[in-house]
Formats: sequence, structure tokens, C-alpha cells
Amino acid sequence: MTPEARQDEEGEKKPITLITLVKAEECPILNQSENFPKLLRLTAYWLRLKDHFLHKTKFHNPIPTTEEINRALLAQVRWTQQTFFGEEIHHLKNNKTCSVRLRKLSPFLDGQNLIRVGGRLVHANIPYAEKHPLLLPKSPRLTMLLIDHAHRTNGHPGPQTLLNILCQEYWIMSARSIVKSRLHKCIPCFRAKPRIIQPIMGNLPRHRVNEVKPFGKSGVDFAGPFEVKAAILRKIKVTKAYICIFVCLVTTAVHIELVSDLSTPMFIAAFNRFVCRRGKCTDIFSDCGTNFVGAQRYLKQIYDMTRETRFIHNISHHQIQWHFNPPAAPHMGGIWEAAVKSAKTLLHRIISDRVLTYEELNTVLHQVEATLNSRPLGAMSSDPSDFKTLTAGHFLTMGPLVTLPSPEELTNPTASISPRNRWSLIQQIHQHFWLRWNKEYLHTLQERPKWAHQNVNLQENDLVIVREPSPPLTWITARVVEVHPGTDGVVRVAKVKTAQGKLLTRPVVKLCPLPLRD
Repeated sequence: MTPEARQDEEGEKKPITLITLVKAEECPILNQSENFPKLLRLTAYWLRLKDHFLHKTKFHNPIPTTEEINRALLAQVRWTQQTFFGEEIHHLKNNKTCSVRLRKLSPFLDGQNLIRVGGRLVHANIPYAEKHPLLLPKSPRLTMLLIDHAHRTNGHPGPQTLLNILCQEYWIMSARSIVKSRLHKCIPCFRAKPRIIQPIMGNLPRHRVNEVKPFGKSGVDFAGPFEVKAAILRKIKVTKAYICIFVCLVTTAVHIELVSDLSTPMFIAAFNRFVCRRGKCTDIFSDCGTNFVGAQRYLKQIYDMTRETRFIHNISHHQIQWHFNPPAAPHMGGIWEAAVKSAKTLLHRIISDRVLTYEELNTVLHQVEATLNSRPLGAMSSDPSDFKTLTAGHFLTMGPLVTLPSPEELTNPTASISPRNRWSLIQQIHQHFWLRWNKEYLHTLQERPKWAHQNVNLQENDLVIVREPSPPLTWITARVVEVHPGTDGVVRVAKVKTAQGKLLTRPVVKLCPLPLRD
């Protein structure tokens, strides 16, 4: 048997019919632009050229008329229907039953060989196009262009309103899902209500989960202002004061200093008082406040001078390292932001609307500090007679700073402890506190209370909207030029470039990527 002919049982030769399957494609004109009226004009010109070659028709008006535009629209619908519903059109022409997916719509062919929905609204007093809308598939480009055009020309309505508008002329298969997907890619709608990227909550850094001297690694922040006066006099001037809060990143202990303003010299003075009372720290973490930047610059100048001094050159390696969070990223300093919130809550409850003197406010701040350092780190014991909970105060003063009064224990007044044994006892107590810190507090940091799902990472060359305190429609557009992924591969900080050429470093929670990815 050869491919050209075959022999049957009687010896007769019958010719073979060769069928070539050509993949149907959409009209290439639809890929020339995103402007639907422009595409209809191009289609109208193409139909003019076709009529000129077939019927020698001449057109005197250079601009397509309304009739030609409507003809071009129906031509595009006919092309799309023949591409995606070719089998259904063949069945309807031969009075056969169409496929299951269209059977419930009762489709039929009109006088122009277009598939329309039969439906049950034959006797409704509505226009013919609304009674029998044109049938369109879900995925072709013509459907997307129609949705986008109706969305723009009707003032960017929501999905339900847009569906009602489209149903007056077209019946789109699975219309709700495709309409929602197209509206998610509308840039004007996105700019009116941008959606940010919220990366998954990162792993705790080393300075949060390893044992270290209290306040060895600290975070700092300011709060206020609060009204104070110089003395208790009748006509004394009321001024403003602020509080500077230092937080131990390991034990969550709090140290509060009262300052008169937010300048760099006042912060340096408060920092010196903190170091004198709590000891030297190796790392300081803060946001990008101008006073913190000024203090860091001042400390760097001091340490640069100490390197030039021969007598103290050997201790230059003990300098304090200052770590700044990215700009506009207060959530990255949540531990000291929480301390600020707790301190302000206690202050407002204590002083209410009264105006205290500087000394009175400083005394109240010390009481607030003691209260915050007496909060239990771990869960309290289930034993109702057990009141011993691990607090931050245990790491500072070997015991809680604020405790309930307890009866005195009977001790032998003649008993004494040698200095060597007492030092061993103190060491054991410290080790006991750290052991309880590992068993009762550290495991409570295991869970991610929020931001538990990972979104798509930002990539270079992505267009984003930079989130600002101003209204969303005034936010500027920028392009990502550099990303900074963490140790887990998640991008939480990126550098963007604005249209004016300005480079900004922002956390990704302040960047809203435009819906341009496929």
C-alpha cells in the first residue's frame, strides 16, 4: 500500500484525500496597539482596501464613518468566533446540537453568521443586542481589548458594574474571572489603591537569640514631646521634653533618659549617661533619625582621633558599631517601638493631663522603667503559690525591680558566707537566670505572629510606586535598580531611581510594584 493510493478487495484504486490542518489564529491587527478605537479604524481601512480590490469601491471620506466602525467591530467578532467556535458554527449551520459548554445558552446564527445567545429573554422589552448578545470566548485578545476599553470609557468601574455594561452587547464565557484579572492590571486603578508587597517575617538576627551582657547590644529610639516646667511656680513657662529609650535586644530590659530636645548634643549627653550607668555596649541599632546619624558621625570622629593617639591605640578595637535600619522602615525596629508604646501608655496613665516639673517627670520615668523591667519574660507557673517569674530586672539587679511584699525568712544571724563562696553563688545565680532565659523565653520567639506568607520578590528594572504619607495619587513612580536579599533569599530592601534621577533606599513594604508582569 502506497501513500498515493490503496487497493480494495475488488482491485479498484481509490484516491486518497489529503487533509491539511491549519491552526487558526486571531486577527494580526489586534496586536498592533492597545488602543481599541485605533484598532477598529485600522480594521475599517483594511476592509476599505478589500472592497476596493474586490468591487472597485471608492471612498471619498478619509475618516471612517460610524457605519464602517461598526462593520469593523462585527468583522473582528466574526474572525474571533470562527477561530474559537469553528466547530460550533459548523454544527449550527447544519442544524446539529452544539457542544455541552454552549448548550445551556441556546446559541444561534444571525443574518451575518455571528453566534448570538438565544436565552430566555425573547419576550423582554429590551434592545435586540441586549436580548441576544454576541458570544465571545474568555481568552482571545479581542475580549481583553473590549474589557479594557469599556473599563476606561466608563470611568474605571468595579467588576460587577463592568460586567453589567458588557452584558448589554456581549456574552463572555467565564466573564467574572477574566474581568477581575484585567481590572487587576489597570494602572490608574492600581495608583488609586496601590497594593504593597509584604515579605515573610525574617529570622531573628544573632544579637537577639544569643547570650550577651545586658545592654551589650541595644536599640534606641525617642518618644514625646511631653510638657514640663522648671519649677512649681504660678506663672512659670511650660516647655517640651522628650524621652530617650534604650532597649536590650537580648533581655528586653529598658533604660529611659529624659532629654530637653532632639538635637545631637542632647542625645550624646543622654548616651553618655546610659553608658555610665549600664556599661559599655558593642552595638547600637536605631532608625535613620538625624540625631542618631549625628551621634554616629560624632563617635566616628572621636574614634578616628583615638586611633591617632599612641596611648589608647590598643583599645580602638572596642569601638561601638552603629547599625541603621533602612529609611522609612519603622517595622524593622519593632522591639524598641514596642518599648516606646509601653512607656508612653504608662506615662499617660500616671500623669494624665498634669504638667510636671523636670525632676518630677524624671522620677516618674524611673518608676516606669522599673515597671517595664519587671514584666515576666516567660509564661507564669501554673502553681498558684509560685510567684517567681523571670524578668529583665533579674539580669540587672539579680532580682525583680518591682515585687510584692513577702514575709521575712528566718535566718541564722551568726552564719556568714566567705567572699569566695559568695562570688560562686552570684555566678550560679547568673547562670540560673540565663538557663531560665533559654528554657522559658527563647522558645516564645519561634513563631511568626504575622507576615507568614511569602509574596513575589522584587526584581531589578521593576516599576514601582513609592509609598509616602501623602495621598496615593501623588506618590511618585520609580524603577528598581538594586535589590538587597537577606540570608533567606527574601528581598526586604531595594534601591530605586525616580524620574528625576534621585536614588532612594526603601523597604519593600513602601514599594508598590505596578501590575506589568504577565
